[in-house]
Amino acid sequence: MPHQPITYTLLQTLRQSIERLSPEARRLVGHFVESQRAEEEAFKDRGGKADLYYTLFGWMLVYALGIPSNSQQRKVFLEGVNKQRLDDLHQTVYKLCSLLDKLLSLPKYTPDAVLRILTNDDALNQFFTAYQRHGSGGGTNAKAARLANATKATADLTAPLLAMQDETGGFRAHAGAPFPDLLSTSVAVFALHLHHITPRYDVRPFLEAHWQDDGSFVASLLDGFGDVEYEFYGLLALGSIHP
Repeated sequence: MPHQPITYTLLQTLRQSIERLSPEARRLVGHFVESQRAEEEAFKDRGGKADLYYTLFGWMLVYALGIPSNSQQRKVFLEGVNKQRLDDLHQTVYKLCSLLDKLLSLPKYTPDAVLRILTNDDALNQFFTAYQRHGSGGGTNAKAARLANATKATADLTAPLLAMQDETGGFRAHAGAPFPDLLSTSVAVFALHLHHITPRYDVRPFLEAHWQDDGSFVASLLDGFGDVEYEFYGLLALGSIHP
């Protein structure tokens, strides 16, 4: 596993994904992300309203794509959040958004400058712990988290995760899931990528099937439209597989 914090590696993987895209694909992705912005630099939820959780993914995409962002408006948005009313998951989302605000305020995204802000994974780990408590982080996500945080990729960590992949290239959320989904696939291939492990099946056909003509990614083939959360997962997965 790299010596850099996972948070740093995650964001750099996202940026590498963008660099691999064709100019037309990059244009479509950038246009979709910009279309999901609401007022005060916040990002829309699936209902079209400004939302703290979706802003987390939006700001990571803004960083990766190099989209201009207004520092003052970001601060206005964060100052307007009623932190006392946030549950534990959204408390961690707020911490990560505050971290990203500092990152987006850098004049240049040099590796040293980014690392000075992303010094550790405390906020990311708190987010994932809270995410699991809210009932969405078990199965493949939990397996991926254990592998990502491990110093060595032992067979007892890699085999259960690799077993969650099917022939489509996607990973199922748990053994009983009827079909694979983009979130599970993304976190699985990113965790494997950290340890330079190639999945059993090619992930690219699965990702291409979930990539829409407007540049967005959908959670599953049953989903009607994408959002910034799944745009993040799709691009993270793309950056985590070999070109």
